[in-house]
Amino acid sequence: MTDFFISYTSADVKWAEWIGYALEDNGFSVVIQAWDFRPGSNFVLEMQRAAAEADRTIMVLSPDYLKSQFASPEWAAAFAQDPQGQDRRLVPVMVRSCEPKGLLPQIVQIRIFGQDEATARQLLLQGVERKRAKPSSPPPYPGAAAVPPKDFPGPTTPAAAAQARPASRLLPNLNRAPSDIDRRRFITNGFNTIKNVFEANLQQVEQEESRIQTDFQLVTNTDFRAELFLDGKSKCICRIWQGGMLSSDGICYAEGRVHSDNSCNEIISLAEGGQLAFRAIMAMGHFSFEKQFDLNNMSPEQTAEYLWQRFVSSLGH
Repeated sequence: MTDFFISYTSADVKWAEWIGYALEDNGFSVVIQAWDFRPGSNFVLEMQRAAAEADRTIMVLSPDYLKSQFASPEWAAAFAQDPQGQDRRLVPVMVRSCEPKGLLPQIVQIRIFGQDEATARQLLLQGVERKRAKPSSPPPYPGAAAVPPKDFPGPTTPAAAAQARPASRLLPNLNRAPSDIDRRRFITNGFNTIKNVFEANLQQVEQEESRIQTDFQLVTNTDFRAELFLDGKSKCICRIWQGGMLSSDGICYAEGRVHSDNSCNEIISLAEGGQLAFRAIMAMGHFSFEKQFDLNNMSPEQTAEYLWQRFVSSLGH
């Protein structure tokens, strides 16, 4: 029997692989779609076998996972085998901040989002252990008496008291506006998120649907092409690149085979108001899926999903 089956969505494939590698590096056995579902195999049967034969199921928990229709049966199977959590058959690992609903909030999570790699690895390995989490060294005695402060030997004047008083008592927290480098890094990280989501989604749809073949070409670190074939016929093709028509602080999306730096179908720019978020400048409400997004205030993950929906929209025609 395999120790862990790792359940995840395409948006979190890199997290799933990192978790799987960390577990196998420490003696556990895992089944993960990216490594174990090989071309020619039946995706549904492989998923059913993996969920049934694994001792425990790890949920790679994120906003995309909670929205996924394919992920629900995977964790539900583990939950049904252990509804009271006595055997810890279902282990949620939160990699991006989200708010689970329904039954999921009752299950204790391993939260690694926002942590550095060493801390995340430690939290993961400690979390999957079934033994008690007793520390190896004794904790400090909580009842130790505090040392009383010594009286200040000099004169106490209003001016001296004002100088000693922490600034936080006089002023509220001052929010710092994002700097130019903050915005530039946000755009670069946003482009990388879009690139990773497209590459992972293309791999997944090709595995899930035998009629589909895909192609992903990374032209430069800031420019890629994606193409999807149905029954051998090219149906969806796009170019996405950082920079473009209006300014270097944006991301352009263009459909079709002929691409230039001076034309595109969508421009992703920073949202108005100074916050680190994206907005879609050219959205006109022509697509029904646009209602799923606040197109004036999107996270990098939401932006990637919005562009992916635009990319595959022609398959419905």
